[in-house]
Amino acid sequence: MSIDRIFTDLELSISSRVLDLAAGTGQLSRLFHSRVGSVIAVEPVHGMRERIKTTTPGITVLDGTAESIPLPDADVDAVVVGEAFHWFETATATSEIGRVLKPSGGLGLLWNTPIWTVDTTPWLQDLRCILSHHKESAGDYPAGVTWQKTLESTRLFEILQHTNATHEQSLGHDAFLAQVASWNWVANLPEAARRTALNDVAELVRPLGRIVIPYRTDLYVGRRQSSPIHDVRS
Repeated sequence: MSIDRIFTDLELSISSRVLDLAAGTGQLSRLFHSRVGSVIAVEPVHGMRERIKTTTPGITVLDGTAESIPLPDADVDAVVVGEAFHWFETATATSEIGRVLKPSGGLGLLWNTPIWTVDTTPWLQDLRCILSHHKESAGDYPAGVTWQKTLESTRLFEILQHTNATHEQSLGHDAFLAQVASWNWVANLPEAARRTALNDVAELVRPLGRIVIPYRTDLYVGRRQSSPIHDVRS
């Protein structure tokens, strides 16, 4: 399990302090909440912050972005980011993450990629028809596929260790809608368009039973460098 791997690689414990950056609905925050001393969820979207406060009392929820984290220097043992690092301005966000991490701290980045197909899930085609134009309108991810090269060029972190695994997630209708609503390019829609899209998705899944989504999880973990490394070519 990815959370176990982060705990092991970053040597976290019940006394650790963890920052969930771009926390969305707080899924990662909840997973860490029962296992560490404190969790801080930083999220720029008001509705997402309110959802975390409602579902998981005890988590500190702050308004902020990866490029301007509202925490002091050397404040947390780990920073975790689920499904969001590709949206960050990589160099600025990496610098901010390095700033708020303790010298021995580390970074965990996760992506869950659905590996379902229209052959196995026929209604997926209708879901794509509802949502695909919103995703296209949002444009390319700011960091695109170059985020890792940019992050490692900052020399703030050791080389990230990459692992992946497959798993399935079983969701009721409300949980599935909450997941769709948390997708960045849905959450940032104008309110009327967001509501229409979510209502259309709700109508689509209403006749279905529980929704089972097969995923591939990609995990990248790395520790903060104990001291800055200077590029000898500069």
